[in-house]
Order: sequence, then structure tokens, then C-alpha cells
Amino acid sequence: MTTMATSIGARLRHQIDRDSQLYQEIYRQRTATERINSQAKELGIERPKLRNGQAIANLNTLIYVLLNLRALHRVRAKKKKLTTAA
Repeated sequence: MTTMATSIGARLRHQIDRDSQLYQEIYRQRTATERINSQAKELGIERPKLRNGQAIANLNTLIYVLLNLRALHRVRAKKKKLTTAA
């Protein structure tokens, strides 16, 4: 016999309509954020080897600029591929 948890959080979790448009939009945003965080972590944003707060802020800014440049490069490459295929 399986029992369902009775806490408020558990009940809400079972009541979520995972097929709704709102849920899908929020989930896409969450997964995009997780991908960005994963890339930033890979570039060393989680444990910087700096001591000065301003230096850490500068490093983080450079890391996010790099991530945005990579994303822009991927978009431009995909756009170029689509225009040459047409």
C-alpha cells in the first residue's frame, strides 16, 4: 500500500499541472539558468582564487561576458547555417 505524503509541499507537488504552458515556460527558464550556472562553475566562478572582492567581481563579469560571447557565436553560426541551407 502506497501512502501519499500529507505535508503542504508534497500535496502541492502532486497538484502541479506539468503540461500547462506556464509550467513549461518556467521550467525552460530554470533549465537555461542551470546550464549557465554549470558553464560558469566550469570556468571557476564557484571558488575564485582571488582575495579582493573587487577582483572577484571583475572575474565574474569577465566570465559572464565570455559565456554571452559563446552564446552569440553559437546563434550566429546557427543563423549562418540556416541561411546557407535555404
